[in-house]
Amino acid sequence: MKQLSLTVSSRQNLGRGHSRRMRIAGSIPAIIYGPAGTHSVSVEQEKFRDLMRAKGTAAALIELTLEGKKMLSIIKEFQRHPITQKFLHIDIQQIDPNAPMSVAIPIRVVGEAYGVKTDGGTLAIVSQTVNVRCLPKDLPEFIEVDVTELKVNESIHVGALKAPAGITFPGDPARVVVVCSEMAEEEAAPEAAAAPVAGAEGAAAAPAAGAAAAAAPAAGAAAPAAAPAAKK
Repeated sequence: MKQLSLTVSSRQNLGRGHSRRMRIAGSIPAIIYGPAGTHSVSVEQEKFRDLMRAKGTAAALIELTLEGKKMLSIIKEFQRHPITQKFLHIDIQQIDPNAPMSVAIPIRVVGEAYGVKTDGGTLAIVSQTVNVRCLPKDLPEFIEVDVTELKVNESIHVGALKAPAGITFPGDPARVVVVCSEMAEEEAAPEAAAAPVAGAEGAAAAPAAGAAAAAAPAAGAAAPAAAPAAKK
């Protein structure tokens, strides 16, 4: 289990205008959800960026310090600016260290699938996370999925995952996590036929041109016939 720490500050002023000024000054507006209700807080942009770098893609518990008091939490959700990638808002969930918790844990694939290594198949991770239920002390960073024995046209479901000690999977056991599929065949035939088709079009163009040339005298012949009619 990975555990990190973060210091946050209370904030009294709310609203979009105040949040905008906070971001300009280098802070992030955040909300802590907990058994006692919600707390509006602020987090320094640089400190939170360092925390997320240390956390990486793993699940982690965060020890918050708010006005000298410590509380256990997880980062529930955050928003980032699409261009600058600066953090815009954070949702933090307070956790009771003595009560079971439910959280989505990242999947980590280990091994090389038999279907990929032997039969040229392709491996696809269908579910990037899996829901687990456990005490905070048992929270894993990842759920490992061993795909070594996975053959082409086979898949691994939640119900087949090996749960670490103290962990249960409360979600749908039939939910697909990883699948090994046949590699699509390359459609080379149409490309190979492209050149002859182009040649055929060129060959067809010559007779068409000849036909057009033959049509010219016919048009000329019609012209004299029309002249006498005009004199009448």
